[in-house]
Amino acid sequence: MLCNCTASFCFFPWHFPQFFVPLHANRESMNKNSIISKYWEQIAVSLLAIIVCCFWLFFYPFIPVAREMSQLFLWNGDYLTERLSVPGGIAQYLGECITQFFINPVYAALVYAILFVVAQQLSSKLLRQFFPTIKSKVRFPLSLLPPILLWYMAMLPHIPLTPMIAALLVMMIGCVVMSIHAKRTRLIILCFVIAVMYWLTGPMSILLVLCSIRWIPLTATLFASCLIGSSYITPYPLEQIIKGIDYDWSGVKEMGTYEEMECDMLIRQQEWIQVLRKFKHPVSPAVRSAVILASYQSGQMSYQELMSKLVVPVSMYDSEPSVFCMGENHFTLYLGSLSSAFIVSELATQLSWTAISQRAAFEAMEYIPNANKSGRALKTLTEICIITGQYALAEKYLSILDKTIFYRRWVKKIRSLVDNPKLIEQYPFMKASRESYLKTKDYFFI
Repeated sequence: MLCNCTASFCFFPWHFPQFFVPLHANRESMNKNSIISKYWEQIAVSLLAIIVCCFWLFFYPFIPVAREMSQLFLWNGDYLTERLSVPGGIAQYLGECITQFFINPVYAALVYAILFVVAQQLSSKLLRQFFPTIKSKVRFPLSLLPPILLWYMAMLPHIPLTPMIAALLVMMIGCVVMSIHAKRTRLIILCFVIAVMYWLTGPMSILLVLCSIRWIPLTATLFASCLIGSSYITPYPLEQIIKGIDYDWSGVKEMGTYEEMECDMLIRQQEWIQVLRKFKHPVSPAVRSAVILASYQSGQMSYQELMSKLVVPVSMYDSEPSVFCMGENHFTLYLGSLSSAFIVSELATQLSWTAISQRAAFEAMEYIPNANKSGRALKTLTEICIITGQYALAEKYLSILDKTIFYRRWVKKIRSLVDNPKLIEQYPFMKASRESYLKTKDYFFI
């Protein structure tokens, strides 16, 4: 009997402490596994959103910042009416409304993360509606393809936010149309929706024809009719309407290279040490000028050395676009793109070269591909008008900037200088710039 008890005791492992596992620990492990298995898609999407946010915040923050300085979104009815007067206007309006938040790289990163999540969720819902039997392990990777494509488009400086917003709006309406199970009702509503969404989102609405596979010839014909018909009532050629009025800006060179965009962002933030660290061997002439300015601003170069590097005799003039000034000398300042023009404007502002700063700000606005204005450029021009005593023109610029979100606070602060010019004495930098302007002959605006 003792042997049997001993054998029984040896047979069951829980008689030993090392084999004992608490019951509540097993339950916690099972609960964690069940939560992960149940919400794995949401967890994966959240992780991807964090990756997208970090990507734009730490690696490419200068691209959305460059987009913000190439537009001027105004909160008034005329601006909305102007956008709604062309196909794709509401997508452009919403895209520009979102782009104004890109003045802050943190906001830009958060916006792109949100757009990524929205695109993934809409793609997943459409896949469920088109293929009800598809498994989640297959659907999830496929649902990532549209947001990855939008991510790639966001990396291209000449692609504004308009086509991305248009795609999201079309996908959203597509989900609503696909939820209508009566085929005849869906077709009738789809025909109406295609015409409306074409005017609101532009050529991206062609994706809606997929909502009724059987009637694609009819819906495609309707879409083509809208496309051709709009060319007769809008001041754009058919080729531009097919391409999308604000879907693709004409060439990345006008926006500037990545090097110029990043350097411009750092100069705007007055991160002189970062400029010296990042651009030890700059390629762009504008960035080379910025590195010289950063050396001067950080105390590593005297003013005489600065002038010797920026001002050269006319006999040394090369093929690079330069700004002529100071009689027989000229500045080797490059104005070959939007970002480089802003670099020159910031450089001239820091050195109190008012006329050059004004010229560069005007040049920057001329480089904006879709003929928009720039809030950043108007801000610079306002400061210059105050320095040069053009108060009526400064008030005009302020009245425009007052209709924005992120420049409105600055407008309230600076308007006192227009109403009472003597207050400029309280602003040492602007006071010094005015004194320098009055002592220097203006070779640009005589």
